[in-house]
Amino acid sequence: MLDTHSFLVSTLREALKELTARHFTDDELSSVIGLPGTEGLRRLGIDNIADGMAKWHTYMKYYHSSIKLFDGIKELLLTLKEKGIQLGIVTSKLKTECQTDFFPLGIAAYFDIIITADDTAKHKPFADPLLKYIEKAGTKKQDVLYIGDTIYDINCAAAAQTASGLALWGCTSIKHIRADYYFKKPAEILYYLEQKTDPLLELPWLKWAMELRFIAQAGLYYSKNQFDLERFERVSEIAVEMLNLKTGISTDKIKTLFCNEYGFQTPKLDTRAVIFNKQNEILLIQEKDEKGNWSLPGGWVDIDKSIAENAAKEAFEESGLTVFPRRIIAVQERNRHNRPVYAYSVCKIFIECDIIDGSFQKNSETSDSAYFSFAKLPPLSEKRNTREQLALCFKAHNKKNWEVIFD
Repeated sequence: MLDTHSFLVSTLREALKELTARHFTDDELSSVIGLPGTEGLRRLGIDNIADGMAKWHTYMKYYHSSIKLFDGIKELLLTLKEKGIQLGIVTSKLKTECQTDFFPLGIAAYFDIIITADDTAKHKPFADPLLKYIEKAGTKKQDVLYIGDTIYDINCAAAAQTASGLALWGCTSIKHIRADYYFKKPAEILYYLEQKTDPLLELPWLKWAMELRFIAQAGLYYSKNQFDLERFERVSEIAVEMLNLKTGISTDKIKTLFCNEYGFQTPKLDTRAVIFNKQNEILLIQEKDEKGNWSLPGGWVDIDKSIAENAAKEAFEESGLTVFPRRIIAVQERNRHNRPVYAYSVCKIFIECDIIDGSFQKNSETSDSAYFSFAKLPPLSEKRNTREQLALCFKAHNKKNWEVIFD
C-alpha cells in the first residue's frame, strides 16, 4: 500500500553510516525490508540494535514526508469497503510506526484489524502474525487472501496456509517468490475477487467428462491402430453418456455441442467488440435468441479471420457499424465469468473499437442496437457478457494507458 521502499533503504543507509564503516549495497539493504527493524539490523550484523533503531528512526523523521500511497490504493480500499469485504493489516512495523505511517495518509479507517510487530513474539516470515489476525477476525484460513510485496509476506501466508498475492507494483524482484496470485496493479485485486469460482472445482463430473473427451479426440487424431481407435471412440461415448446422465440432455444434442471437432482439442475463440460514443455510453445489440436481452456485438472467430478482423466483422454484421479494432481490454476464460457453464473451453477477447461510420441495419441475429450508460444498462445476455465484464470495459475506456487484463 505504502511506497516506502526507497524511503526505508535510504534512511537505513544513513543510519548505518553512523554505526559502521562498512558499505552496504542496495541488494543487501533491500533484503531486510519487510522484516521487523530489529531483525533486519541483526541480519546485517549490527551489534548495538537499540542504538541502530534509534538512529534509523531519527532519519525516518527527517524524510517521513516522502512516504505516499501507491496509485490506485485509495480507490481500491474504498471499493472493497463498499462491497462489505473485511480488510486487515498484518505488518512488521511497531504500533508507533503504524501511527506515523498509516494514520497521516487517511487509510487506517478502512481496516477492521491491524496486527503489528507488538502483537506476536514471532514475526514474518513465520505464520504467527497472520494466524493472530485470523483469530481476531474470527474467520477461516480458506477465506483469507494475504497480499504483500516481499518474500517474507508470501512465506508468512504459506506458513499460515492461506492464499497469497504478490503486489508487483511494490516488489523489487519476483525471483524465488512463489505466490498463488500475482497482481500487476491494485485494480487487478478487485478483478480477482469479482471472478466466479472455477465451476470445474464444483462440478467434478463435468471436468472428468471434458478431460475424457479431450483424451478421446487427441487419441482419434493421432492413433493409427484400429483397436486403439475403437477404444478412443468408446472413451468419447463414455464422456457423452456422463453428460447425458447428469444433465438429461439427449446424447444426439451433446454430440452436436461436444463432439463436433476433429484433431487436438483447443479452446474456442470468441471476440466482443467494445464500442463507445462521445457520451461515454457503450453500444449493445439486442439478441433475437435471448428474449430481448442485450450483449456486446461478437461471436465465434471464423477460421480465416484474425481476432481484429473478426471483431470488426461481427460489429458490422450485428450493429451495422464499420469499426477499427484499436486495443485489447481483456482476455478471459469464459467459464470463470459467465453462466451457464459450457462443457468446453472458450477464450473471450474484449476489443475496444473506434467507429468509422454506419448505422444499425436489420439482420438475422439482432433486432436492435442502442447506447447505454453503466447506470442504465438493460437486461443482459449473461452467457455472452455480465455486468462485471461491462464494468471492466468502462474502466478501460476511461483510462488512456490501460493494461490488458487476462486470467
